Amino acid sequence: MNRIAQVNTFMKKQTKYNRYHRYDMSGKKYIKRFELGIEPTDMLDEGYTCWTKGTGPHSPEAYVKVSEGIRKACKGVPKSEEQKQKMRDAKLGVPKSEQHKINMRKSFERKRLLNETNNTGPTQTIQSV
Repeated sequence: MNRIAQVNTFMKKQTKYNRYHRYDMSGKKYIKRFELGIEPTDMLDEGYTCWTKGTGPHSPEAYVKVSEGIRKACKGVPKSEEQKQKMRDAKLGVPKSEQHKINMRKSFERKRLLNETNNTGPTQTIQSV
């Protein structure tokens, strides 16, 4: 049986602004948001370059900060070979093992009992008052 992979069709939220950047005479970069439809390229101030769309190139310090943030956000938890194989099997639709099904039943039952014991305490005291 052939399986067709489903594509994630997540749409990016539309922005309400564009970012532009410019430099002053000392070389300091300024980044500012402008509403959609406003073109700041016509706005010229003395002592500054003209507005350019985008945020421009990062300084070396800013580049390190951004790349470190991306690295932290994308870092995953290391997985054992057994976990990787289980994930591959799940993606291919391979049925779970009997031992795994037993473990899931035990876990579900334990969570159900825990929820029941947590939910019965406060309701009894309220009803007795």
